[in-house]
Amino acid sequence: MDRVVSAAATRLESLETALHLLGGLRARVTHGSGVVSVEVDENGGMTGLWISESLDRVDATDLGRAVTETAASAADVVSTQRDRILASLHDVFTY
Repeated sequence: MDRVVSAAATRLESLETALHLLGGLRARVTHGSGVVSVEVDENGGMTGLWISESLDRVDATDLGRAVTETAASAADVVSTQRDRILASLHDVFTY
């Protein structure tokens, strides 16, 4: 019985840790051109956008593309982090 309780406690602790880590995920990525940086939260939703002050030679279409690409890259970073956390949690619950 002690072994069952200990295993359950270990799994609960792992679950709580994973939930804490998942809730705190953030990623900030800067476009290769340096013209924009985007920050996203644990869901990949944009929480911050920084645009360079030197936009005199940047076409609006290119700027939009840079924002979109950078936001997607930041969301990919968060997705990779989330996958790692969930994989480690899966290992704890797999017999």
